[in-house]
Amino acid sequence: MKLRKVSGIILTATLAMSLGLGMNALAEESKGKLLFLQTHNNNSFMSYMGEIFVETAENAGYEVDHLTADSDESKQLSQIEQGVSSGEYVGIVCDCTGEGVTQGFKEAKEAGMYVMTLHEGVTDNTYVDAVVACSLAETGYQHIKLEVDELGDAFNLAIVNGSEGHGATVAIRQGYDRALEEFPNINVVFDGAGNWNAEDAMALTESWFSSGTQIDGIVCMNDGMATGVRQVMKDNGVLGKVPIYSNDCEEDTLKAIEAGEQSGSFDMNAQAQCEKAIEIMDLLLSGGTPEEKENYVDPLLVTKENLADYRATHSDSGSY
Repeated sequence: MKLRKVSGIILTATLAMSLGLGMNALAEESKGKLLFLQTHNNNSFMSYMGEIFVETAENAGYEVDHLTADSDESKQLSQIEQGVSSGEYVGIVCDCTGEGVTQGFKEAKEAGMYVMTLHEGVTDNTYVDAVVACSLAETGYQHIKLEVDELGDAFNLAIVNGSEGHGATVAIRQGYDRALEEFPNINVVFDGAGNWNAEDAMALTESWFSSGTQIDGIVCMNDGMATGVRQVMKDNGVLGKVPIYSNDCEEDTLKAIEAGEQSGSFDMNAQAQCEKAIEIMDLLLSGGTPEEKENYVDPLLVTKENLADYRATHSDSGSY
């Protein structure tokens, strides 16, 4: 029998009934248990998001089991299936490893659970009640818009993409393409894949700079690649002279922003994502339906001007 302490008294179900309080007196302990699944937690952003989600959910009255899949799609599917078979959870919140997890979502829905994707979703949302993410397309648009703010609307631009076909690459590219349509006088002189890592980005941009073609601005889909690009810029004497924007606000990039070597980077706003996810889960559990299935929060731009404030609000949680 569960016990609950009320005004210094240990309250049992029998005593609650005898006092005329009913079983509602015992129902305030938890809204239910959530299964929170992350692709991995091997970088600063993902670790921070994991901490923030658990904290936000527990503050809202949920119990949370938090698991990571080490970027293994089959492992994450197994975690979902085990969660469904346990019968413990009212909902699954999943930062997805890939499309293969949708079979688990189907099983979860058939078991009467709510399913939400957070940060990284899937293309097939048939068995998903709500999608919560930061708009990667908006970061792509803003990368180029910020370059325009610095350079005007006619300049030579180099674009460093992630891996071809990757979901994040596709989303950010949508933003790039929207900006390029809006500013048709931008001349894209180079456009290639850095595959999300510094080494490939270095090799790619070394060939660009060695060609002798003028590069006025660079946009880069993540900070890992930007680290490699900045080294090439340094080798060619243009570090701090050619604006570069990227995503993730990793420590190396924050130091580069502080030193004037990079113009800015976008944070995927983990706090806002987690708060929106819990808000929607509350709505679902109350019998409501979100106005929109897809819910996107705005990214946070970090520049030299707001870097100190950003560090102050993120350092305590071990992020970045």
